[in-house]
Amino acid sequence: MTTIETQAYHADFALHTLGWKAFQDLCAQVMEEELQTTVSVYREAQDGGQDAVFLTKSPDGLTAVGTVQCKFSSKPDQRLRPSDITGEIEHVEQLVAKQMARVYYFVTSMGVDADVAREVRERLLAQGVVEPHVVGKEWLLCKIKASPRLRALVPRVYGLGDLSTILDERCAAQTLALLGEHRKALNVYVPTAPHRNAVDILAQHKLVLLLGAPATGKSTLAAILAMMAVDKNDVQVFKCDGPIELKQHWNPNDNKRLFWIDDAFGANLLMPDYVNAWIEFMPKLKTALDHGCHFILTSRTHIWNDAAPRLGSRNHPLLESGTAVVNVGGLTQSEREQILYNHLKAGTQPPVWKAKIKDHLSQLSKESSLLPELARRLGDKDYTGNVTKLPDDLLRFIAQPQEFLVQTFKELTPEQQAALTLVFLTRSRLPVHLFPDAEAALVATSYGVTKANMAQALMQLAGSFVVRRSDGDKEYWAFWHPTFADAISAILSKRPDLIDVYVRGAGLDTLLTEVVCEGAAPVRDAVVVPLSSSDALVVRLLETPDEEGANEQLFEFLNRRLPRDLVQKVLRRAPELLGRQGERLSWRRLRWRQVVRLRATAHEMGLLDDEVRLATTSMLEEGALSSFDASFVQDDSILAVFRPSELMQLTAGLLAKLDSEVQEKISTCREEADPDGDIDSQFEEVADFLDSIRYLVEANSVFQEKHDKLTANLDQAKKDVEAKKSDDEEETSFFSSVPRAAAQREQQGGRSIFSDVDE
Repeated sequence: MTTIETQAYHADFALHTLGWKAFQDLCAQVMEEELQTTVSVYREAQDGGQDAVFLTKSPDGLTAVGTVQCKFSSKPDQRLRPSDITGEIEHVEQLVAKQMARVYYFVTSMGVDADVAREVRERLLAQGVVEPHVVGKEWLLCKIKASPRLRALVPRVYGLGDLSTILDERCAAQTLALLGEHRKALNVYVPTAPHRNAVDILAQHKLVLLLGAPATGKSTLAAILAMMAVDKNDVQVFKCDGPIELKQHWNPNDNKRLFWIDDAFGANLLMPDYVNAWIEFMPKLKTALDHGCHFILTSRTHIWNDAAPRLGSRNHPLLESGTAVVNVGGLTQSEREQILYNHLKAGTQPPVWKAKIKDHLSQLSKESSLLPELARRLGDKDYTGNVTKLPDDLLRFIAQPQEFLVQTFKELTPEQQAALTLVFLTRSRLPVHLFPDAEAALVATSYGVTKANMAQALMQLAGSFVVRRSDGDKEYWAFWHPTFADAISAILSKRPDLIDVYVRGAGLDTLLTEVVCEGAAPVRDAVVVPLSSSDALVVRLLETPDEEGANEQLFEFLNRRLPRDLVQKVLRRAPELLGRQGERLSWRRLRWRQVVRLRATAHEMGLLDDEVRLATTSMLEEGALSSFDASFVQDDSILAVFRPSELMQLTAGLLAKLDSEVQEKISTCREEADPDGDIDSQFEEVADFLDSIRYLVEANSVFQEKHDKLTANLDQAKKDVEAKKSDDEEETSFFSSVPRAAAQREQQGGRSIFSDVDE
């Protein structure tokens, strides 16, 4: 243990990479923790020798004012010299005369030797300082290492050095595994208002959904929050690829778990099977929250807007109301300034380029469209070859990021373009050691390159455009950021030759989830297949195997992503598709089953075989009369599948259920309900039934009266169950002990934050 502490004490914590303002803010935060009092930072040009001031109690009980003076150096090996205090001595004398420096901290990013610290303290004592303190990066590291609270307040410190210097071995290992490629983002991370809101929501509700456009930093924020939980509370964290994997890890008897589900409803496009899995899992989610588990979800805003209506009544109330939702993209100018500075300082741009754009950075940071991922690209020389005219190109780089990214990709070598296309075709999971033969051969032929060329190109692109990830003992190439898939999609959509490569070479699962055909309702970020390639697409669709999961994807595609005339073409060529079965999930209402909707469309086209029609009406009738699923009775296109006599029989059966079965169902639910579970979900089936048949009873006062009475009985039954709820205190959130990160301290005039960006 002693050895570890000694090594940590002498570790280089890379404070020299922070920049003067971030170092000043870090010092202020450290001093607030050290002194347990509020520390105020002055403007650079008007600080009078004080980077910060604080109030403290003197030995005689009187309140005294103290001063913190920061000394930043961007040189990694520089050590403090006695002469470094000379420029501050005159200010110290003035502060002492004003009784503002009884206690004086001189804090530097440089290393401090004991003899030098003693000499500087003596000079301060000679000026009248009663308690002089001279500390450097070794002291700062020890404070950071000793305080999980401080690390939570300034999470950027996790990225400034070896995690093992500030975390115990087990915690450091879990954190590194959890962060993955987000580890590189730590040393430039800036706590923002969305960060603080997310901590508050997790503390109060144990559930947060981080929403935003691409490149807003949703995943990085989620990684930071998860890492804080590991560090502060010895919490077991699971990063899950979607809700299907989430179900494998949830244990309702373990309340020390945090689940991080990145791209919870799909990465670039809405994934129907993810929505289905969430619908099934939502009641379990409510129970898990009650037992103290925590959940962090991320999603692109437009994907969530598409998913929410499909979740319907199964959606969690905190998500439906927006109470647990955080918009990650809302940044202040001060936050954008620090984000831009950090990425440029840590990036690969040469000093001469940074000096050239330095005068325009303040103007750039005023643009609300400046997001963390765009700041990262500005800091990487591989992305800015087209930034020549200043400041116009800089502003367009931020305002039109997709256009710049597409242009950048087009200027790569054919081998590099082919490599990125292959990563796209494999949905950002391209095996490192063994390329898929069919996709690799098609791409190589289209670009006129070899597999070996593409393998070499991936190594060239690593770190800027692609990243090498691990999944167990398997390694694969993935895009650095999901927006890269959007850019490749845009390129493919404008090149018919590549679209044909895509349609013929992409996996069937990829086509069914990533594509929309020209003429169908637009799907944001999807690859648009032109009608000229529709024949090839139809051929691929007909390759779909007759398996429930694959059928479900096919039905969804035909219902949503193919224009009506092509749907008709598919059904004429393969009428047997209508006899297939999709996934039979107990929670899915009949109205929303893809096979039902496809058969209703086929009936309108005159393509539904009578045998299949009878099977469909029998399924619907059985669901309504035996399983209380009458959701389809408000959909005219589905009702059209019934013949008039069949509709009369169905209506009579539905109304007859009001006399006895509905009340029996209410009573059964009341007797079997768990008062500590989600009560609404336990009565959901009968509640949905009464809502679905509401319009059937409106024309008859007798049936209307029965319906109203049953609705009142249902409400009372819920109240009866609610009254039995146990008095046990709800599990508190472990985020309640995590402090909100410090707000970015506003820069008002004085020295520009970008003054040393090119040093």
